[in-house]
Amino acid sequence: MKATIAASLALMGILGLGAMSQGAGRKVAVKPVDAVGLKKEVAARKGKVVMINFWATWCPPCRAEFPDMVATQKKYAAQGVELLTVTLDDLDDTSKAAAFLAQNGVTSGAFINKKGGEPDMGYFSWLDGKIPDSLGIPRTYVLDRKGRISSRLIGGQESAAFEGAIKKALAAK
Repeated sequence: MKATIAASLALMGILGLGAMSQGAGRKVAVKPVDAVGLKKEVAARKGKVVMINFWATWCPPCRAEFPDMVATQKKYAAQGVELLTVTLDDLDDTSKAAAFLAQNGVTSGAFINKKGGEPDMGYFSWLDGKIPDSLGIPRTYVLDRKGRISSRLIGGQESAAFEGAIKKALAAK
């Protein structure tokens, strides 16, 4: 049975079908996405404040900010704040990313860049209005209820920065 499950997960990773991990009693499905797919995910959340976080398991500032980011999003979830995460890990590390997300209490909205560690520049031309000079991560974008960019948080952040960005997006008219 274990061999069958392991083989299925390996095949899913090879085929780019994502991975599922369980941590803290919660399952996390990590699905491949590109810029077009991410735009559709945001559109499906019309009327919500959406946080989009680009990160990787190999990125210490990404890992450090994650607990604060998740806790802040959960604090405002009842007000319609949702979190989408896009890891820039290699596709081979999808299960590793899923395990990290599960450990941090993320149960939905989890994606891996379809090109693995090679970012889709479409994300950044959409979210930054141009391709930035530096593509450092972590990068968090907060969109207001109308889908407009309200805040861009580049580099590792703490709770206060996430909370400020969420409050700004919730207050947008």
